[in-house]
Amino acid sequence: MEIKVGCTGWSYQGWSGTFYPKKLKSSEWLKYYSQIFDITEINSTFYKIPTQEMVRKWNEDTPRHFRFTAKFPSIITHEKRLERVNSEVFSFLSSLVPIHEKVSALVLQLPPSLSFEEAKPRLSELFDCLPDDFLYPIEGRHESWFSSEAISFLKENNHCLVWNDVAGVNNPMPITANYLYVRLIGDRSIPDSEFGKVTIDRKDSIVNWAKRLEDISDVPLAMVMTNNHFEGFGPATANTLRVQLGKRELIWDEKKQKTLGNF
Repeated sequence: MEIKVGCTGWSYQGWSGTFYPKKLKSSEWLKYYSQIFDITEINSTFYKIPTQEMVRKWNEDTPRHFRFTAKFPSIITHEKRLERVNSEVFSFLSSLVPIHEKVSALVLQLPPSLSFEEAKPRLSELFDCLPDDFLYPIEGRHESWFSSEAISFLKENNHCLVWNDVAGVNNPMPITANYLYVRLIGDRSIPDSEFGKVTIDRKDSIVNWAKRLEDISDVPLAMVMTNNHFEGFGPATANTLRVQLGKRELIWDEKKQKTLGNF
């Protein structure tokens, strides 16, 4: 199985001086990130549909092999709860045209209050108008998404139910599609002001995630995204997972400097 590991976003002030060189301008962060990682989840699309000008820069700043995933805007998933969203979906997909060839998946993160029963007919309508160009993992957080009825529906339609590690969600992590999408989110106990360093050591959990992924033999692709709230520093979490999976450890400039300083 090919396992791609990245972070949920790249634009975090706390990463300046710990992941990004201190003097690097924020406008250059994605270019730097894409020299270290080969995939990221665009978290900002959840809050606002980006302009094509912004997306063109994302394309220019990343190499051809780099891959994006992106969250559907909250107006689609949370405010309108998947109902009568054709206009917003069109606007969202149009905004991503400049990186069309680099987009692997668009994530439907649903609110905890949206049950499978309520979402099912709306999802059917939504998928009727979505192009086949991308994967569409579904992150259902209401407990009904883990019922046998929901899992059967997802399997029949090859819809991936996102595996997540997030507070308040008891996800049994069934395989429902021919790929996996994993989000290591954690909880909100780590404030944004502390991003950029590991403040909660969750290595044991990461080791367990690595074992779970390594035990899967019949799925060709897994995309794993690490969030700052998991340990405090998304790149470090991603690196720990990579090492546990037998991948090479990623080294960035600030890490090199710290190592040399200790020599």
